[in-house]
Amino acid sequence: MKKVLIVLLAVLLTLAVTGRKEAAAEMVLRDSEPLAGGWTPAADYGDISEARRAVFDKGMATLLGVDYAPIAYLGSQVVAGTNHAFLVKGTLVVPSRPVSYALVYLYEDLQGNVTILTIADLPIVPREDGTLALPEEGLMGGWYYAEDPAFTDEDEAKLEAALQNQVGASYAIVANVGEQVVAGLNRCLLVQVTPVVPDAQPHFALAYVYTDLEGNSSLTQVIDLDIGAWCTYGA
Repeated sequence: MKKVLIVLLAVLLTLAVTGRKEAAAEMVLRDSEPLAGGWTPAADYGDISEARRAVFDKGMATLLGVDYAPIAYLGSQVVAGTNHAFLVKGTLVVPSRPVSYALVYLYEDLQGNVTILTIADLPIVPREDGTLALPEEGLMGGWYYAEDPAFTDEDEAKLEAALQNQVGASYAIVANVGEQVVAGLNRCLLVQVTPVVPDAQPHFALAYVYTDLEGNSSLTQVIDLDIGAWCTYGA
């Protein structure tokens, strides 16, 4: 009988210890889950305010070899501090000065210190499966990064007209980020898309517009962007 009781007590103690370990493991797992919410696209993407510019300059201060100029503020993510996403134009500090467009992710802690999370070149080449790839330098007839993110007023009016013919959403051009010479010109535009429904939340997308040799423009494709998709997080 005593042996039975001893065995029973041992089993109960083992179960109790195991239960505590499982509970502790569950607590560790929960504690290790990110406290952050999702990324919030910025409605005022064109507003590189003094505060946002200060965050950008502080985070990029030690970066050498490439000059990055912020074009748009794409959004933020609340963590123990704030993550920020910027669209930038990058220019290599070399004689030929080739340009690129990238997404810069910065982390601002609660003390105002800013560090780089990720700098990811913006993929602009549409694949048949709806995914995106980076342009190949020097590829004849291929996509390349646009030298200038802005347009003439005439070009912008034509592009906006092509975008506004769409039903269900309004499109605002953020920047011209890519081009492809064909029998005419293909352009890749970063746009802000706002669905035409009550309380709609805007998001960002790449809109592809073809302009023929007579100057007529038409929208050919739109690929939505998740602004946080290229962000990697430090330990």
